[in-house]
Amino acid sequence: MNTNPMKTIRLLSLLPVLMIAFAATLNAAEIPLFNTEEILDESTLEPKTLQDWHPVGATRQKLVEINVAEWWPGQDYRIPVRLIVPLEGKAKGFHITGTKETESLNDDINPNAFEAKLLANGVGLVKPVIKLINNIPGKKGLQQEMQKLYMKDLNLRYNPIWIFSMTLMRATTAAYAETDYFEKGKVAGWGGSKRGISPAVALINDERFTATCSSVAIAYASPTRKGDRGELQKVQAANETFFEAVKAGEFELEPQRAKWYQRQMQGSGPSMEMMARKAGVSMDKFQDKVDRFMTSVCVTENWDRLRERGVDMLFQPGTHDWVAYGILWGAQNHPQLPVYYAPNGGHEMQKHHAAESDENLQVFLWNHFFGGESLLSPPTSSHEEIGDTLEIQVRFENGPQAESGRIWWMYDRAPAGSAPFLHVRIPEDQWADMKQDPKTGSWTATIPLQEGASRIDFFSNHGKAVNGYQQYLSSPYTRVELSP
Repeated sequence: MNTNPMKTIRLLSLLPVLMIAFAATLNAAEIPLFNTEEILDESTLEPKTLQDWHPVGATRQKLVEINVAEWWPGQDYRIPVRLIVPLEGKAKGFHITGTKETESLNDDINPNAFEAKLLANGVGLVKPVIKLINNIPGKKGLQQEMQKLYMKDLNLRYNPIWIFSMTLMRATTAAYAETDYFEKGKVAGWGGSKRGISPAVALINDERFTATCSSVAIAYASPTRKGDRGELQKVQAANETFFEAVKAGEFELEPQRAKWYQRQMQGSGPSMEMMARKAGVSMDKFQDKVDRFMTSVCVTENWDRLRERGVDMLFQPGTHDWVAYGILWGAQNHPQLPVYYAPNGGHEMQKHHAAESDENLQVFLWNHFFGGESLLSPPTSSHEEIGDTLEIQVRFENGPQAESGRIWWMYDRAPAGSAPFLHVRIPEDQWADMKQDPKTGSWTATIPLQEGASRIDFFSNHGKAVNGYQQYLSSPYTRVELSP
């Protein structure tokens, strides 16, 4: 799943700071993060038809420009959206994902094999433009103006997370305004990075959305993500040690990669104290605002409400990315969230050579729209230290059973949010295929413990063929403090 990481680095470097600042105007009495009336108002779309409905192979397509919102007074944010439905009949619901293509925007889209299969079965496609704002034709300089306004009064609208998520929700309104071509049905989002965060936020804040498959996107409001002081102290200590080691030649680190790490390190921007002083609020009140923001954008903070709606979710954060800072805390506190960890995966990261070749998106979407065979549910894992080995057992307690298992591990991993957390990879030889116990059905592995190691992190990935595609799901990311 290519998220075009090089073009997202500048935006990603802003997100840790912007996400903290994002909450600074929120309180219980103020306007909610997303206003339902504004989202659903067809009259403010002000659509401009760039290409009217026309046949393209087995599809009908339309290209329309819509007004997402008046981002700030006098500044509309207009975005092209391509709508695709079957050649005959209406689409019932649709799969929505942001597109980064603008150079060939006027070219008709040739759906890939899986998209064609969705269309053949009556599911539409909606593709609004979501990419680095300065790289969208006609919007050069808009991001800098947004940042300037944002830091001036901390208005939550002046934020890329807000505008990208709003783009998906308003594109949904535009699609459903085409009543001759779409009828109400399921709305499933997918994407990576900014295109992965936005459908998750839309799922929380727009009840028309029924699913998100989000890659390299945050799911957990972990202490590290929220800037907990104690966690940041651990991160800062690990960073100091790491960069001293780099200077001493103990690590090879290219200058460009070092700058990337420094931008992605938790706490690398202005401190929360500085942000609070600038916003003119107490530290306690500011922390409360951060908590409120995280509740608005993290699916696990809305778990009960989302489950009551019957939505489907899958997160694929990777193991080596700033969005993966919460994977240990998340596994400990929200093991019910379906997760797939691509080993060594993340922005600008090369996956481990033993990583699986998954078809999770196809598995997920097919099951969501059409049912069929059931998907794997998150398994449980247990472990026991026996002498100089760690014995691990993974069980699928409910539902279908996995058909394969593979495990990865690391020793003495640096604190989440630090540069060494990003830099030190899972070694090439620290993985193994697991064995299935014929009596219990559980998957087992024996890891020989490294002498002198104080702790070990591990997770396993398990596969199953579902509805003609290969699904993979992970066991909880686990840390074990080893006996001295």
